[in-house]
Amino acid sequence: MRRAFTLIELLVVIAIMAMLGTLSVGGYRAMQRGMEDRGAMQNVNQFIRSAYQRAQIDRAPVAVYFWNETSAEETDDDIMVVHGRAIAVRRAGRLTNIVGQNLCDEFGDLSFNRLVVNEDDDVESSDSGSTRAGNGINLYRLNGDEGSQMARSVISQTTKKVTLQELLLQSGENGDFETYAYVLIDKGGVTWKVGDAYGFEFASIDLPNGYIFGSDYSRDLGNPVRGEDVIRFRVSENSGSGAHQGTDGKSTVSVYCLRPNASGDIEAQEVGTSESPTTRLQN
Repeated sequence: MRRAFTLIELLVVIAIMAMLGTLSVGGYRAMQRGMEDRGAMQNVNQFIRSAYQRAQIDRAPVAVYFWNETSAEETDDDIMVVHGRAIAVRRAGRLTNIVGQNLCDEFGDLSFNRLVVNEDDDVESSDSGSTRAGNGINLYRLNGDEGSQMARSVISQTTKKVTLQELLLQSGENGDFETYAYVLIDKGGVTWKVGDAYGFEFASIDLPNGYIFGSDYSRDLGNPVRGEDVIRFRVSENSGSGAHQGTDGKSTVSVYCLRPNASGDIEAQEVGTSESPTTRLQN
């Protein structure tokens, strides 16, 4: 004669199944979180390492800027989306003359790198921030003495042929010579001076939503850029094996993830610190 399960036995089995299901979901979520953390750190490590190698190969200083951005999905009432962003900027030259909105570099191959317009042609420019649609690119100041503050202006994609005057040593008179110049569209609060080093962005990276550089972040849309930091790679004359060879100051950056704590509040929890750019990535 068969004996049926009692109600208590069925409840015990259901409770065990529910507990096993909870454990498996929790374990899967922990594994998924670990994979996301490792993926974010590997991308950051590879990005910094690539910037370091670019500086060594091109024999030109490279600056890597890190900051965090906040934005709303649809309206200001929606939940804020926070993520880290970084760009790598390579030095391209130094300014030798500044004439109005024209930034000249007599020793740069501006005529080969950009389309050229004649001196009489007008290129729209403004100090207030208006730009010609689709015609602006960022120009970064790379003097190396500006801390972590990123200084950039918007220039026209086309360069301009201008005529400058220079004192001739033999005759003591001024002589005209032609050169090429970048044309400012928006200064962006930067005061350019003769001798300033400048460069262009060649790579960028965006962290997944919720991952930020450093523990400082803001939910204020009026101040979306927070936690700014910078790593500068210089050209090293020596081939030493030091971990910080070819860097000015720090060579690593910390990554955090915005997650709920025990009380349910969102806080920045550390994911890890990037490796030195001379260290091989771990598989």
